[in-house]
Amino acid sequence: MIRALRPTDLPRLARFLRRPSAAEITAHTWPKVEPESGHLPVQQMLWHSLGQGPAHGRAWLAEIDGAIVGIVAGRARCHGLVWDVEHLHVLDAAPKHAEGLLDRLCQDAASGGARRVFMEAPAGAPGLDVARHAGFEQYTSSTVYRLAPPFSVGQHEHLDGRPRLRADEQALFQLYNAAVPAVIRSAEAMTYEEWSALHRGRKRWSPSLVGDRHQYVCELGMGLAGWLQVVYGQKSQLLELLIDPRYESMVDRFIGYGLKHVSVKASVYSTVREYQARLGSGLERRGFELVGHNDIYVRQLAARIAERELAAAKILGG
Repeated sequence: MIRALRPTDLPRLARFLRRPSAAEITAHTWPKVEPESGHLPVQQMLWHSLGQGPAHGRAWLAEIDGAIVGIVAGRARCHGLVWDVEHLHVLDAAPKHAEGLLDRLCQDAASGGARRVFMEAPAGAPGLDVARHAGFEQYTSSTVYRLAPPFSVGQHEHLDGRPRLRADEQALFQLYNAAVPAVIRSAEAMTYEEWSALHRGRKRWSPSLVGDRHQYVCELGMGLAGWLQVVYGQKSQLLELLIDPRYESMVDRFIGYGLKHVSVKASVYSTVREYQARLGSGLERRGFELVGHNDIYVRQLAARIAERELAAAKILGG
């Protein structure tokens, strides 16, 4: 049986998660990587069990004879068009329940108007098998890098940037179209509405001087050459970059600008998609070490339909 998580389930859930056979299928992308957080914080599950809404996260249990054999937790991004599978744990002896849990999450997402659900898992099995049986398809992969403290930012040459503004929206969408291959965009976002819904937050992105996420842009010529985001945690940080292919030869300068905004006393993580090979090489030159490979999956909950366009009619005859 699969049902929504309840507050009364938390003691049993804590015991389930301590079992060595309760394997996690989802990847430890930041900030789940240690030491930032545990595999599945029970405090986080408390909020999921209270039914605060998809933006706060929801979770479902799989049970056999009253015993927990699996759990899945998901969260909606802003607008609710996109959901993420944040955690998926199942007993080694009950892998088939992972597919049922994922299907239940997708049903709930679709009923709320979501168009797609994303999931990341360590490269290869068992994530690949579970994802395929649950209707997900792999559309890209990523490499996780880590820069361990203490490190020195140094006096390397870097670009000048500025904080992201609301007026940058269209230019950032154009940067996304230029930097991300069409096959990836077809899985993630083809329109401006879908792209803006990729923001990982409860609300649409807006400028702010507070918070744990700071975004910056670099301008060259008539448009944006790059975008970066720094996310601050209690024990680690995340550096994300997107660079226009025309300026990839300047990748070291982009990375140098990003490192200006991090603390040298905490680990810095960075994820590099398979189409960002030059970014990965640049991170390695700055001392980042490879710590993992993940596959990224999507389940499409809605089909795209081409819009009909009117064309001028040619009239023959007198």
